[in-house]
Amino acid sequence: MRKRLIFIGVAIASLAACGPVESTEFSPVNTVSTPSVSTNPGIGIGGGTPTYVRQFRQQFPGLAEGKTDEQILSDGEADCSDMATTRKITTPSMAKRYGLSDSTADQFTLHNIALLATFTLCGIR
Repeated sequence: MRKRLIFIGVAIASLAACGPVESTEFSPVNTVSTPSVSTNPGIGIGGGTPTYVRQFRQQFPGLAEGKTDEQILSDGEADCSDMATTRKITTPSMAKRYGLSDSTADQFTLHNIALLATFTLCGIR
């Protein structure tokens, strides 16, 4: 039960960090259509590459320190690939990539990274 509450809290915090959705992104309620989709591969619902890199730097400054935007993006894309392959929100390779352990604090951070990637970068796979 405790893990479930932590996961729900992580999900809420990650969604709140995504920022507001622009109203021009979706069609009016009365029509049946899908949201506009960028032609860039891997773009999720939360703004894609620039949002991911910006939010990663804000939310995880210690992990972003010394990394270029390209390195952060590459790590995020690798996270998306790992999650898609294993069908799990976090993987040991993701923990290794960021130098995180099995501690509760590190797992919380890893889940937040995974949720950020899921909602901004991974898109539908």
